Amino acid sequence: MSTFETTYCNITTDLLFVEPNIGQYDGKRVLPSNFVASGVSHLFYLYNSGDVSGQLYLDGQEMTSTSSQPSSNNEYRYTASTDLLELYQSGGSANTLNSSMVEASSDWVTLKTDAVKRASDFIRGYLPFPIYPNKGIGTQDSTERDFPEIIVRSCAILACESLIRPYDVEKADQILSQAINEQGTGYLDMLRTGQVHIYSSESEYKKRGILRTISQNNSSTGGIVDVKGTPSYSWDKIKIIISNGGTITEGVANTTVKFNSFIGNENGLKLQQMANDELIDCYWQLVGHSMYIRFSPGVYTTSDEFELEISGTTDQMFTPIKRVQMTRR
Repeated sequence: MSTFETTYCNITTDLLFVEPNIGQYDGKRVLPSNFVASGVSHLFYLYNSGDVSGQLYLDGQEMTSTSSQPSSNNEYRYTASTDLLELYQSGGSANTLNSSMVEASSDWVTLKTDAVKRASDFIRGYLPFPIYPNKGIGTQDSTERDFPEIIVRSCAILACESLIRPYDVEKADQILSQAINEQGTGYLDMLRTGQVHIYSSESEYKKRGILRTISQNNSSTGGIVDVKGTPSYSWDKIKIIISNGGTITEGVANTTVKFNSFIGNENGLKLQQMANDELIDCYWQLVGHSMYIRFSPGVYTTSDEFELEISGTTDQMFTPIKRVQMTRR
């Protein structure tokens, strides 16, 4: 069976970020020390072993499963109908096996992968909006992941919680509370109620304008320090670029440092010029779509570039839910 749904976190570093000791919860169970000789040289039986259809370990080492009678060192076969485990050990005895640590578990990678899949499916069902990947230039978070960090971390939290719960309910509850809790302060709770946002949401965050530095010379010390306005367009990315560099100093008139701005049109993004070699005055200056920016004093280099992403629409789904306490007298 194929699937088109994706998972939001990996099974290594993301889980370790939430729980550094996650490897302790790998699902292993110790098998009874009741191995007996089978009558075949080097082959040993363990009756009533319990399910060993996943992975068998001998003193921490993975054994090799086989569908036929084991005939090579470290091979094993489990027969569910008779609940019989057969293990081939060329240099040992039943007593040696019974004094060793023999454990059974699902494969650790398989366990973690399943936990991440379940966590991803839960998040898709819990949040009232779709989650889109941050793919493409200028859309990824600073961690350069395909999904927002808050989604990645929430998925890792839920995966760790499910792996830990069979062994430590209290710790599992504590980890889960980072994403979901009764106070509504978990990551997923706040996403659900609009208190925090993700990049794809048409929220107040994007309506106020998302400012990014696209490229800036190492010697430049000035920049855009504030944004204001209500976007007059549904969505766009405004390009702001220094057309002539120099130094802006408080108390000294600027006659050299200028900037251009560009908005999108029917042919694409950042193509239609708005501001044209406008002198920077460090007051509010229009860049397009009724949006204003304010530069700071400092050194500017020609071709320093900034971007202002705006959205003139707000999806009610992402409007924060406010709470009011009422009492009856």
